[in-house]
Amino acid sequence: MQLIQLFTRASLLAITICVLVHPTGIAVAQVDRAGLDGTVTDSSGKVIPDVHVVAEMPDTGLRRETVSSPTGTYDIPELPVGIYTITFNHPGFKTLTFVDVKQVIGRTRTLDATLQVAGGEERVEVSTSSEQMDKSSDALGGRIEKVQAEQLPINGRNWTTLSALVPAAVDTGGSNQRSIRFAGRGRDDDNYTYDGIDATNIINQPQQPYVRLAIPLDAIEEFRIDAMLATAESGATGGPQLAVTSSSGSNRWHGNAFEYLRNNVFDAQQPVPVTTAPQPPLRLNQFGGAMSGPIVPDKTFFFLAYEGYRQRWGFPLLGYVPSSAFRARVLADSPELGPIMNGYPLGTAPTSDPDIDQFSSEGTQVVSENSAMIRFDQRFSEKTTAFVRFNYDRAVNTQPLASSGNYLEDLQQLTSTPVNGAIELLHIFNPSLVNEAKFGYNRGTANTYDLNHTGTPYAVSVSGFTTLNNNRISTGVGNSFSWIDNLTWIKGRHTVKGGVEIRRIQLNQGNTESGTITYASTAAFDTNSVSSATLNGNLPVNGLRKTQFYGYIQDEFKWTQNFSMNLGMRYSFFNVFHEVQGRANPFDFATCGPQGFCGVGASFGQPNYGNFDPRVAFAWAPNNNGRTLIRAGFGMYHEDGQLDDQNLPISNEVFAYSLSNKTIPDLSFPLTPFLSDTTGIVSPRAQDRRRKDTYVEQWGLSVQRQLPADFVATVSYVGSRGVYLLTLSEVNVVNPATGLRPYPDFGQVSWRGNKDDSSYNGFSVAVKRTFSRGLLISTNYMWSHQIDDGSNGSGDGDSLVPQNVACPTCERASGIWDARHVLNANAIYQLPFGPGRPYLNQPGILRSIAGDWQLTSVALARTGFPVNVLVNRSAASTPDGNSTNQRPDLVPGVSVTPPGGKSIGEWINPAAFAVPANGTWGDAPRNIARGPGAWQIDFGVARSIRLSERAHLEFRSEFFNIFNHPQYGLPNATFGVPGFGSITQTVNTTTPVSPVGSGTPRQIQFALRLAF
Repeated sequence: MQLIQLFTRASLLAITICVLVHPTGIAVAQVDRAGLDGTVTDSSGKVIPDVHVVAEMPDTGLRRETVSSPTGTYDIPELPVGIYTITFNHPGFKTLTFVDVKQVIGRTRTLDATLQVAGGEERVEVSTSSEQMDKSSDALGGRIEKVQAEQLPINGRNWTTLSALVPAAVDTGGSNQRSIRFAGRGRDDDNYTYDGIDATNIINQPQQPYVRLAIPLDAIEEFRIDAMLATAESGATGGPQLAVTSSSGSNRWHGNAFEYLRNNVFDAQQPVPVTTAPQPPLRLNQFGGAMSGPIVPDKTFFFLAYEGYRQRWGFPLLGYVPSSAFRARVLADSPELGPIMNGYPLGTAPTSDPDIDQFSSEGTQVVSENSAMIRFDQRFSEKTTAFVRFNYDRAVNTQPLASSGNYLEDLQQLTSTPVNGAIELLHIFNPSLVNEAKFGYNRGTANTYDLNHTGTPYAVSVSGFTTLNNNRISTGVGNSFSWIDNLTWIKGRHTVKGGVEIRRIQLNQGNTESGTITYASTAAFDTNSVSSATLNGNLPVNGLRKTQFYGYIQDEFKWTQNFSMNLGMRYSFFNVFHEVQGRANPFDFATCGPQGFCGVGASFGQPNYGNFDPRVAFAWAPNNNGRTLIRAGFGMYHEDGQLDDQNLPISNEVFAYSLSNKTIPDLSFPLTPFLSDTTGIVSPRAQDRRRKDTYVEQWGLSVQRQLPADFVATVSYVGSRGVYLLTLSEVNVVNPATGLRPYPDFGQVSWRGNKDDSSYNGFSVAVKRTFSRGLLISTNYMWSHQIDDGSNGSGDGDSLVPQNVACPTCERASGIWDARHVLNANAIYQLPFGPGRPYLNQPGILRSIAGDWQLTSVALARTGFPVNVLVNRSAASTPDGNSTNQRPDLVPGVSVTPPGGKSIGEWINPAAFAVPANGTWGDAPRNIARGPGAWQIDFGVARSIRLSERAHLEFRSEFFNIFNHPQYGLPNATFGVPGFGSITQTVNTTTPVSPVGSGTPRQIQFALRLAF
């Protein structure tokens, strides 16, 4: 730790010196654009000053110019992503022109030029491998090209699926923003941006799992994922930086229309649970199109995209309901139970109990999603450009609502409406000074509607019948408003960037009242004798607000032609929430004393002002040809984490009511008369008001090498340490020595703070050939080990309550998503037959048959995740009264692996565990077992039919999990319950369960696409 502190101080000093020597303004990030730099020399290696350098984008007519410095260096920052022609001109030398230079998102490309004496012109085609050589950072990650988004088989056409195809990514199953993790970090450490604008779901960083089209694939030009070691200008969190840039129009008209079709006829059965029932009916359609072109050539352009998703998936319903005879008897004996009785559907088959019928039917999961994007680009002059972009998406998922694993006719509807917009103005003051100003708006919603047939807010539990659900409505809306300014200043060998962002956060959350009514038996239900009832009051929509400030400064310093450094500092002020009407009531024993409650309107806590994060990296080419690069870097990364974990004080507004026939002998439905005589209580939820902001230290070393045939190989070591990670725990537990609670006026209280710690080490090998001459190949292998105290990030989805809350370090073990070996690969291959290709390029029958075919494939493989074996225990049996996440004892000498080896029916050996004695904690370590690994290969074949010189029709067949390899989920891990140790689900079980994404059985999809 002392070494890190020393390094931090040294970095601060170095960056301060750079800033003092080369003062500049402040800005935010070139995360959605590209840069171009290099050195100009003559044939003897001497630098040439005053060379006129021109970068021109033929598609739009965009033209940027500069001249080389006295040291021969040049730099053209803030270039839109795309294909350029680069020209170098100087009196007395040949004009040198590089054609088809691809500028990619989030990277500065180094393009050195050697001018030859004499007149005329020399034209050079740049190797595609050179665009992969990163000479400005040591970031670990990768870029997804537009051709990958357009051509690779993607089950559900969710752009996030492609993010699993970079180093350090692991798909836990489902291929959405909530299932793909990076470099040992939690999902709420992810930072999503679209054209440099916040694109998270705000309430949580990832979008809801049923949102697939927040950004339509056609609206993506390309995107980059820096899993680790992002620079000061782009690294806003300790997790991956996922930066997407939108497509824009050009001087040529382009358009497409498409339809993707799936149904159950071509799908394989789920491997578990084993069933002989027919395949549930499925009808899935994805359709849409895009159009772009000029409004005023060379001046004004537009781009428009739309995509729709329609899904109807059969859902078997099975439950237990009152028989017709019992129904009539209850309505005669207790007519006031009519609303409840109407909530049960009619039975379809009798059981051995005359009061109970079995109900079976067919439900349907209905999903509808519509997503659109429109963008306008305007070039006011050679020095001033602007664009406006707006995205809208609405996803609605309606499906049967389960109750204890059974289904009646209750429904749950999930809705989310992501919205994102950006306005940008870019002005070039001179070739050495460029400013970019932006305004961005982002909106994420997550609303849940539980729809029952009783019309009451209560779930009704009657022994023997399937429980009826309540009709609770939960509302969650997040808005962010961002004001951003970026400035880039070039001085000699220095490219200094800096920026500020002011972000206003709005979080509006609430829910309706809900409760439970319990009848001990069917006889008690007949007489309307309620055993117990609870009701949690209505939480009115609370408005949480805070304003955040970010800033950074960075110097990309080309020390020599083959050695460059990137020195940066980022500052983050995250602030704390306040409720707009002062209704929230924080609870914290540590700062508010024995009364716990801090008072209505009290502060949520104290903000942290000291979040300064140094970043440093270097890139060294040992020989001047630049084919080999050695890179290293270090950085610190503070983050705000999940905003939904910072709202606990609003839950302390809600009163809870508990009623029992032990104190109210005549308790019955309806409950309203009894509630008026019952005093509600608040079950407090505690939040550490002195919490520290999470931060991550990252370091790495890599070697990059250009290989023959345009391949580039990168070998990397990376490491990180997470500090002040989100911690879930319980306070006011029983003192084992005295048997008393510290604060006797309260029971056990759930608590959130930031105290946990994690570590990560990884070794990566990546080989990629970007798409050129009809071929793209990308392969990434990662060995890694992640260890934590029970939390690997800053969201509650990646944290758990310790078994012994007094010993959080006793939880230290491999993290829940620790996969030691991960491999991903993808390929696109255009067969070399047909017009414009090496073979069969002349008209004829063979060209008609064999021409214009394409093969694509995606492969994912990983080893198993840890399994945390738990045991159900009562509060009275544990030393401190905490019954959460309790583990069993290990039986000495008995292996966790079953004697006959691991199988789906018995993956974990039950004989290896025992229930702990009363008053003791279990001695089994956390995450003692490992689940099964998973792999799948997707394959696509497409044929393009040319309709005219510019139009073609493509027919595509895609096979997901083509070998139908079962991808099993984790085994049931609660010791002592039926089915312990067996595997009863697949990996693709994210709620709501979906027939798309990774981890499904074999599925076949057909597509038709018209493009011009």
